[in-house]
Amino acid sequence: MGRSNSFTGTMALELGPADGAEWAAAPRSRDADPIPGVALVVDDEPQIRGLLSTLLRNRGWSVIEAADGTSALALAPESLDLLVTDYDMPSISGVVLAEQLRLRDKRLPVLMVSGHPEIGAKLGTLKGPRTAFVSKPFPLHEFISRVRLITA
Repeated sequence: MGRSNSFTGTMALELGPADGAEWAAAPRSRDADPIPGVALVVDDEPQIRGLLSTLLRNRGWSVIEAADGTSALALAPESLDLLVTDYDMPSISGVVLAEQLRLRDKRLPVLMVSGHPEIGAKLGTLKGPRTAFVSKPFPLHEFISRVRLITA
């Protein structure tokens, strides 16, 4: 809401030949990616949520999408293999969402995204080997690399 660092305006700059539709649609390599499972992608910006979901689906993940933390908690299955969430959302922040879902499974991999780079230092209890942060805008290969890192 009224964010000055809007990701959607910069998205086109990030989707050049190296990271464009061909890259996003490329088949996943079994050697490069772990066996995917169920991912929950939560972002209040539909274009970002759709792009991240497509990237994961193209690599074999089953993806559930939610526009905010409250919806995500209602939609999240008992068994979840990855949470990708925006930090700053209406109703429930990405950190609170992750904390709630980690009550079910303390080893749930969490990839936090934000248009505010300083947020990475403020993740508090979410820090750990199965947690990563990426600042918007980001190259698409960086997103996939972080997913691989925390789900391996």
